[in-house]
Amino acid sequence: MNIYTTYVMRDEVIALLEEAEEKTKLPKEELLVQAMRKMMKDYETYERTDGRIEYQKRFDEDTGEHIKKQRVKLKVNLCDYNYYQDMRRIFRRSISLVMAIAVYTYLAEIVEKILNKEIEALLADTYPFQNYAIMGKCIENIPTWRIWWGVPSKLKLLLTK
Repeated sequence: MNIYTTYVMRDEVIALLEEAEEKTKLPKEELLVQAMRKMMKDYETYERTDGRIEYQKRFDEDTGEHIKKQRVKLKVNLCDYNYYQDMRRIFRRSISLVMAIAVYTYLAEIVEKILNKEIEALLADTYPFQNYAIMGKCIENIPTWRIWWGVPSKLKLLLTK
């Protein structure tokens, strides 16, 4: 099932994605997925446990000028959409900001690896969020949720707790 949604992206982020698309001949959406996936592997850098959701800045702090952004329409499958929603909750940042951070931080590395043919197998994967699962469980009448972004090394132990 696909979800049609929109995100607000800075013109600079869109330009970086378009430049990467031109270099790699891969769709911007695929490059964005790869950047988000790379960010998730480095989740400890971005996770926050308190505070309000952080959004993209509206004004440049140095110049005071308005930062130009556009609404970007995306078609994502339900699993990807849920994955992005989880990233929003755990990183305590808007999905648009998470996407911007992923593009600024990881896109150049991904493009370089694609051009050097280092990640062909990764790009052939049609299910980018493998081993992603969310499991609900009631513990003493309290609903709890476990979110997995990969296969835990002691999976059997986790399932028995």
